Amino acid sequence: MELNPKDTFPRWISSLKKRGTRDLRLLSFGLFWAMFGFGAFNAAYNNFIVQVLNLKPGELGIVESIRETPGFLIVFIAALTMRIAEPIVAAGALILFAVGIGAFYGVGSLPSLIIWSLVWSVGLHAWMTLQPSMTLALAEENSKGRRLGQLMAISALGTILGMVLVLFAGNKIGFRNIFLIAGLTILAGAFAILAISKNIGQAEKPRMVFNPKYGLYYVLTLLEGCRKQVFMTFAVFLLVRNYHTPLPVVAGLMIVNNIINFGTSEWIGKMVDRFGEKKVLLVCYSAAIPVFIGYASVGIPLVLYILYCLDNLFYIGSIGSTTYLQKIAKPQDLHPTLAMGVSFNHAAAVAVPLVGGLLWAKYGYAVAFYGGAVVVAMSVLAVFGMNVGKPQQSRT
Repeated sequence: MELNPKDTFPRWISSLKKRGTRDLRLLSFGLFWAMFGFGAFNAAYNNFIVQVLNLKPGELGIVESIRETPGFLIVFIAALTMRIAEPIVAAGALILFAVGIGAFYGVGSLPSLIIWSLVWSVGLHAWMTLQPSMTLALAEENSKGRRLGQLMAISALGTILGMVLVLFAGNKIGFRNIFLIAGLTILAGAFAILAISKNIGQAEKPRMVFNPKYGLYYVLTLLEGCRKQVFMTFAVFLLVRNYHTPLPVVAGLMIVNNIINFGTSEWIGKMVDRFGEKKVLLVCYSAAIPVFIGYASVGIPLVLYILYCLDNLFYIGSIGSTTYLQKIAKPQDLHPTLAMGVSFNHAAAVAVPLVGGLLWAKYGYAVAFYGGAVVVAMSVLAVFGMNVGKPQQSRT
């Protein structure tokens, strides 16, 4: 998918108004406010669990492991939308998301943290499944890729602005008020989604299939899930817990990462097209190994801030595993195999925080990040086995 660099947010919004439908505008509005709230929540979360709840590494591992279990709901959500209109299910998902986030206003213990984290995670995972499907159903036949790109940009803008709120006003507002505001903005997004026409049609729902032919893709997806989860769970937690990184700095780092995502994703995608998946994945995975080793061994906060942003940059290269699958899979296998990949990814998301938290508690944080370096090294070895031919669609 390519985005025109000349496009701007106002121009995109104008195009939705001129050529799009009322429903697509409502979806854009709902997505923006949902991601605004989630951006604010994410920016404040790690400082809250350390400074207010004094969460231990082992406890964090338990929380994150339980929180990721709703990722296995993808097939259930697909079945549900066969009977109930997608906008209704999606609005319900955002309401759950909003309630779980807003309830952090009163979180004061590990059990309540687990309960409300699970609530918002159910809502978020359901929403993440439904939002692209509704976008495809609402987009014009010859503009589906463009609409997906536009809504990705709206999502990024909402996330960044939510984090900007925390950056400039977080200390004045306070953690609990941030969570309340975040919940209310997500709820506003839910009402927008609820207003979408109920007969919009439905894009193809994901099913899952396991085919040994795509074994390398499954391995790469599992390893990417492990690598991602180590950093998502423990990187910022380490900065706050061990180096007392203040809330505005955490919010600033997350803003930088989102800007990196927005500014470099298309460029890295072009590198994949130009040089091939194997070369790009080898470069990105190899470059990530010293990032993990640095996080385990360097005790200088400024260096860790840079490494945090570099990991985010190198992770974007993982899109190469998806384009690799597109080239080796039969057309009818593509979506089911991607859905199976999501399940492998979430298997890692459930296991890694639990194991990493236990290792940190027993041996120190360095072990978790050295483990991440080993996982990335395994990914490098796996990529050497990649043999990319022509796309399956072009084969005779």
